[in-house]
Amino acid sequence: MIDYTYLPPHLVGIICLLFWGSCKKSDADYTPETAPQPAVTTVAHPPAEKVEINFARGFDIHYREGYKRLEILNPYQDQADTLHYVLIPRGASLPEFEGDAQVIEIPIRSMIATSTTHIALTDMLGANSIIEGVSQPDYVFNREIRRGLQQGDIKGYPGGELNKEQALAQNPDLVMISGGQASQYDNFRVLLDSGINVLVNSEWLENTPLGKAEWVKMMAALLDKEALANRRFEKVKRRYRELKTKVEDVSEKPLVINNMPYKGAWFVSGGDSFFARFLRDAGADYPWFNKASTGGLRMDFEVVYEAGLRADIWLNPGNARTKEDILADDSRFREFKSFANGRIFNNNRRMSKTGGNDFWESGVVRPHIVLADLIKIMHPSLLPDHQLYYYQKIE
Repeated sequence: MIDYTYLPPHLVGIICLLFWGSCKKSDADYTPETAPQPAVTTVAHPPAEKVEINFARGFDIHYREGYKRLEILNPYQDQADTLHYVLIPRGASLPEFEGDAQVIEIPIRSMIATSTTHIALTDMLGANSIIEGVSQPDYVFNREIRRGLQQGDIKGYPGGELNKEQALAQNPDLVMISGGQASQYDNFRVLLDSGINVLVNSEWLENTPLGKAEWVKMMAALLDKEALANRRFEKVKRRYRELKTKVEDVSEKPLVINNMPYKGAWFVSGGDSFFARFLRDAGADYPWFNKASTGGLRMDFEVVYEAGLRADIWLNPGNARTKEDILADDSRFREFKSFANGRIFNNNRRMSKTGGNDFWESGVVRPHIVLADLIKIMHPSLLPDHQLYYYQKIE
């Protein structure tokens, strides 16, 4: 079961009611959209610097003489079969390798992204120029990509399904998809049969913040940017750990609830989920830490409501931007402790006019900033100079 509190935007639309700024430069660690790197480079194979996977559970990379072998270990929500990709230098002869694998020439020069989380990966590597198409463009927050869409340099694919005929006409080096049900992969068979590579990105199935962010190394393997990915991920990891240590000795941990009810049920994060890990690392108490689930828990309204009466903080109340929005859903929420003490926060501070939420985008590769926000909310005195970046207080 997956963590419903952190799905790619192209899946959020189905269950968006279930969920869940400025920032100092020291928190950013890299400057997306302003410092592009050459998208296509030529390097030795194997490269001088390789990547090692330490946090992500969904992929691995093996370096062989003359090629790389990328393995997507848990590609689908309902199936654990490994997908194999052999990455060879552009124009090189096909090497000998064992087993079945899709062969991809690298560095890739063009890509269709079917989730805004894919944009976060290219942005971290200064390689947004490879993106020639995006699904559901209204959900995009990145200014560079939105500008490309407005100018016609990037094709938008509206709706919930990629138009295969238009994708064939565009003829990218790669279409990156997010693994849902295994049967969905067959929908892209026409692209594979026409010579367009299709790669399953299962970042959204990771249940740790650093595990999600480490998928930038997968993108780096496709771009021959391992050295850059190592440097930038190392900064993210180091800062995340520094922040985590700040709350290790706190004596009081505020009680937190999250999300909003939907049709009589209230989905909350399981105790082993991605968002629960964030709450632990931010020094919070949470009623369902002992529920050993990596996904969303379907709770009765009354159960969560009772916890809400006691909870010090309420996070991610649907799409709410004001207290009036919350009361419009149910006037009984006025009785919540968090409503009275003014400690309700939502992760929708950075929104585009068309509904793109940067939390779902760059937040994937900037978990240290998400953690800084949550520590600021839980224990304000520990980060006196931090200003909320993805989160905002609901007034």
